[in-house]
Amino acid sequence: MSQKSHVLAESPAVDIAVLGTEVDELEEYIIAGEVYRTLRVVTPSGAQMVQMSGGDLLTRIFRLQGERDRLPVEQRSQVKDLVLRAESTAYSLRTRFHDLLQREMKTRIDSLNWFLDDVMGDPKRARGEYPYEIRNRQRIDAIAAELGDDLSPALKSELHRVDERIRLIVRPADFVWDEGLAPIFPRERFWYLYTSP
Repeated sequence: MSQKSHVLAESPAVDIAVLGTEVDELEEYIIAGEVYRTLRVVTPSGAQMVQMSGGDLLTRIFRLQGERDRLPVEQRSQVKDLVLRAESTAYSLRTRFHDLLQREMKTRIDSLNWFLDDVMGDPKRARGEYPYEIRNRQRIDAIAAELGDDLSPALKSELHRVDERIRLIVRPADFVWDEGLAPIFPRERFWYLYTSP
């Protein structure tokens, strides 16, 4: 089994089903103010338990918009409607949503630091866990893009430090996730998905 098997591409139909449930829950999620919420989602491949967060919602939107040209017209329409609903809800609760995203970003930076602490000096373990753990860095990217100028200087600085730590243990590599996702995540922006310990 290759390391790429740790992160497989969801089918667009599954991503749309999860995104739909997350959008339905978004207002309550933001108002409740908890970074993570477990949802039961009925998908075309069966029921799944999904850990919702603002970063996960933003990532699903990014991924589905990246696949837009390959989607059937009906799915394109579904994605467009869900994105508009998500944007409307997030805008109406913008301050709360952005506060929640900053908290999530801090949590994900901390998680990356713990991973880096744990695998220092153990390259085999680092290689095996990297594709899964680096999802935190990609969620951070989605959060930072949404926050824009609202991103706190302290979090910018913490992100810079964790990126420096990642660069110390990696070397260039092929795309670390399912190859079907590579066109959505170009190397220039998502450098950390094209490296391996």
